Amino acid sequence: MKFVDRILNYLSFGEKWAGGICFLLLTLVMIADVSKREAIDKFLSWIIDSSDAYPKTGVADFLGGWSVYIVSAIGTEASDLLEWLGRGGIVWAQKLSLYFMLWGGLFGSALASAKGSHLRPEIADKLLPKKILPYIKVIEQFVVSTFFLFLAFLSFIYVKESISLDEVNPVTEISLWKVQMIFPYVFTSMGLRHLAYGFFPALRPADMDEATEALEELKDEYVISDTDKGQANK
Repeated sequence: MKFVDRILNYLSFGEKWAGGICFLLLTLVMIADVSKREAIDKFLSWIIDSSDAYPKTGVADFLGGWSVYIVSAIGTEASDLLEWLGRGGIVWAQKLSLYFMLWGGLFGSALASAKGSHLRPEIADKLLPKKILPYIKVIEQFVVSTFFLFLAFLSFIYVKESISLDEVNPVTEISLWKVQMIFPYVFTSMGLRHLAYGFFPALRPADMDEATEALEELKDEYVISDTDKGQANK
């Protein structure tokens, strides 16, 4: 069991770093896109406009024709650079940001599965006898594992077909199967993780009963507010 626990910890550690890197790259791409649109484009446009207006200035008359030639050359290079970069934001930035967001979100989903923080219905915990709840939890892990492994199988077939069709995104020029590979990996990771929880219940993280905790917090706040009102009336 220790060996399985170690593997699961390494898996969670890698997914945590992978998700963090995806969101970091997402942030950098967004910063680059905004900087291109709001700073670089405006700066290059200012250089072009200034170079066009320079020959009519008194500075150009004072320095002579050689300065006009240099400034015109700088303006031409700035115009060529702006034409090469394109006006507006980076063309592929939006699509690439979506890819990084997708990967980061799916890695986060795997981590949520590892920490037992997925939202789930809690009505069975209240209705069923507490004596059989541990057995229900074990069956639950096998059912969830089967579901995720089935999704992994379907996603593997989907990626295989995408490879055979050689689908490429026209904006990013990235083969779509490279983006879609995250699906079979994440579903397989989650399926094997829940399978391990089924065979080794001691490794299963404690369930985070969000609904129950939220109701308890609201109840506490309601009691505190009533107490404050009573003290204020006194």
